[in-house]
Amino acid sequence: MLKLKNITKKYGSHVVLNDITINFDNPEGVYGILGRNGVGKTTLMKIIFNMITRYQGQIELNGEITKNNDKLLKNMVYSGGEVNKYNSFYQGKIKDLLKEYRMMYDSFDQDYAESMLERYGISTKQKFSKLSTGNKTLVQNTIGLATRAPITILDEPTNGLDSVNRQTFFQFMMEDYADHPRLFMLSTHLIQEVENYLTDVVILKDSAILIADTLERIQLKSHLVSNYQLENKVVISETTFGSRTEQIIYDDLSDDDINTIKANGGEVKPINLQQLFNELMQN
Repeated sequence: MLKLKNITKKYGSHVVLNDITINFDNPEGVYGILGRNGVGKTTLMKIIFNMITRYQGQIELNGEITKNNDKLLKNMVYSGGEVNKYNSFYQGKIKDLLKEYRMMYDSFDQDYAESMLERYGISTKQKFSKLSTGNKTLVQNTIGLATRAPITILDEPTNGLDSVNRQTFFQFMMEDYADHPRLFMLSTHLIQEVENYLTDVVILKDSAILIADTLERIQLKSHLVSNYQLENKVVISETTFGSRTEQIIYDDLSDDDINTIKANGGEVKPINLQQLFNELMQN
């Protein structure tokens, strides 16, 4: 199990992450790390992977502290837009990049990686630095999948991808997840596209965790209530359009609650993760 305890990260007086405590307790979960730009998603992932080591708090994997523990970090792989800035071998050819990962990770499946890149139409003879943003993302995503690390971290895996390649990538990811179940952690701003692939969700706001729960639980608690005002529930927002009122509720509604709403001329509808996220960010 991956545990984060009281993680705080500052750059000068600017607090990027404030007292983050969370257990990633589903070893075969697909965790979505969601939040607005600049909220600390990438910083959090880099801290988990030991790319950032100056922070307060502690991270444990299976009961061992991860900081500066290279052996333990072989259980993780980080794939993200800036990872190439930290590794000189990203300046060479893709085929050499694959060899480096094969040396670092015993579980790295080079045949799979080469097959995937061929399906994307990317030659391993090309230099990584000469690729378009989208193709760099596809190469990094492919490496992330091919490594088969028990914790696979994908930071903005749709960066620069068109809708076709985004759909193709998620298809490949879920196929590999089915064949090699493990913990995936991915950040994205395309929430509506990724919602159906997630098992768990972490939403960050104002440098802290706002919500951390299974997707199923979040969906069960996300409601749009019209023409009836609930009391003693968590109301995210409330809007009036003439005689019509709408409440965005993030709370459990019992059968009695729903029956009461309907008996008084109101309506209850579920809202999706994107709608909930938008409301949480604006209120």
